[in-house]
Order: sequence, then C-alpha cells, then structure tokens
Amino acid sequence: MRVLVTGACGFVMSVFIRCFLRDHEEARVLALDVGEPDEAWSSHLADVAGRVDFERCDVRDRARVATLFARHRPETVVHGATVTLVPEWELEDPGRFLDVNVMGTATVLDAARRAGSVGRVVHVSSAAVYGAGDPGRTEPQDEDTPLEPDEMYGVSKVAAEMVARRFAALYGISVPIVRCTKVFGPMERPTSSRTLMSLPYHLARSLVAGTPLAVTPRTLLAAGDWISAVDVAAALDLLCSGPDVGSVAFNLAGGVSVPVPRLAELFGVELAADRERAVADADPALRSGKDGTYSVRRAARQLGWRPRDLQRQVDEYREWALANWSPENRAPECPGTPD
Repeated sequence: MRVLVTGACGFVMSVFIRCFLRDHEEARVLALDVGEPDEAWSSHLADVAGRVDFERCDVRDRARVATLFARHRPETVVHGATVTLVPEWELEDPGRFLDVNVMGTATVLDAARRAGSVGRVVHVSSAAVYGAGDPGRTEPQDEDTPLEPDEMYGVSKVAAEMVARRFAALYGISVPIVRCTKVFGPMERPTSSRTLMSLPYHLARSLVAGTPLAVTPRTLLAAGDWISAVDVAAALDLLCSGPDVGSVAFNLAGGVSVPVPRLAELFGVELAADRERAVADADPALRSGKDGTYSVRRAARQLGWRPRDLQRQVDEYREWALANWSPENRAPECPGTPD
C-alpha cells in the first residue's frame, strides 16, 4: 500500500506514520511537509525510515502537489497538513487559516482525483468545528452536533470539511473525516505550526523533571476529554486499510470528562496552584463544544475502534517521555511563526 501523508512532520502525523508502517510491513509512505524534518522526527522514524520518502511541499502549491501525486501514485492519502489555533495568528493573519486549511485541502483533493490511483482520502479535521457549543448540554456530543465554530481555525476546518464532502460527491472519492479532541502523546513539541502545548505535555515534562506542575488556581477545577495520538493513529489506520466507510465524520476522543487533578494523578505529578509561575491554564467553565465530551459510538460501531483505558494511554506516554527526555532537557524552542 502506498500512502501519502501531508503535514507529515507534525505531532499526530508523525505518530501515525510510525504506527502504520510498523503494522503494515508492505506499506510505504510519501511524507509531505512545508518544512524540513527535525532531529526528533528522524529519530522517531528511524526503525521505519527505509519505507519513508520525504518531499518538502507546501499544500498550497498546486503544481508541486500535482507533480508529486503523479510521480508517486499513492493509493490512499491522509491529509493532516494544517495551521493550528494560535490567537495571535488569528489577529495578525486570519487569511492564512483559509489559505492552508481550506485551499490547501482543495489542492490536495484535486491532485488526488486527477492522479487516478487514489481511492481514499482521510481528512483530518478538529473538534474546533463545534465551537463553544451548548453550555447546558451534559451528555457526550455526537457527530450530528451543530457546527458553530467561534474562531478562524474552526471556521477553516468546517469549510475544509465541506470542500472534502463536495469533492467526494463530484468525483466518487471516499473522504472519511476525523474530528480529534484534546490529543496528547509522543512527538508533541513546539514547531513553526504548533506553539501551544497540551496539559499532558506539561505534565510529562514535570514528570521527567521530578517537579510539581504550576497551574493557575482555576485549572484545578477544569476537566477535559483527552486522547492519545497512538489511539488516533489506530483509527486512522482502520480508515486507511479497512473497509470503505464513505465520507462519514468520526469523533476521535476518550469519550469521558476527566478532571485535571485526576489527569495529574494518572501521570504521577503533583499540581501546584501558583498564578505567577503557572505554565498551564484551563477554564473550568468550558465544558461544551470543542471543550466538551464526545461520543465515540459511531467509530466503535462502524470502525470497530475504541479508545484504550486512559491510564494505559498515559502510562505509554510516561514511558516514552522518560526514555526520550532527560531532566536537563528543556523543551525545544519554537522555530518561529510560519511563513
């Protein structure tokens, strides 16, 4: 199987590539990214590097994308390239979210349908499509929850989903969509397209350093629906290699609301309420929409996918962090804002 992955150097796509190639010995991946691979990426994929071909490519470059599709003739595409949410970027250059997340998606889908070899494009969306949600809602949100994004990132993700569905209808390409919630795990790191780190990332850093994690007092009252990138990768694998499910949207989440103190307990890290030194902040009032709890029944029913027990997910991440970071290691500096 020949799989093309966009945004390949990113957090979740890095994990997916390694998991997929380890589980499919005959598979080969064409990895596309706007930037060159860093040392962490190369090290992470070292044991499968012989079956990874990397090409630097901006998904907005129609000619370049078309050339690579025609040359490599992938059978399946996982479209993960995106500009993630950073409030400052939304104020400084809101159009970039549309350029990359919407027009980039259209460019990839157009190249896929013209290549003649692609039968399936897995489109990686986000729970940001749900926006602020309904504050009065208490039950887990399913995929039919109204899409009401409340920032440009979410707007671009909703638009990209609509583009994906239209391409599917026009050209008969299967384009399943995944909406990921609060993802954590190996390979999360500051990059040019990702500057806001998750709470589990900070917990893992504190675990390795052997120090408490300073958070704002209100964070102790917050909660979230967390999922490991390894579990997300398992769902993406099923969408790539399993039976065709058409152009359906799937929530990928833990499916339960976990209080922050409980999450810290799973990591074995003490929390310290310290507003001045806090490296993490979460609003306890945000319990719906993109910050809510998600139903994963559709993925269980149609894909046979279920998230593993959260303790198992955390333990796996703990082991990885302890093996790959040292107490002296500082988080790598962000290379800067995107071009």
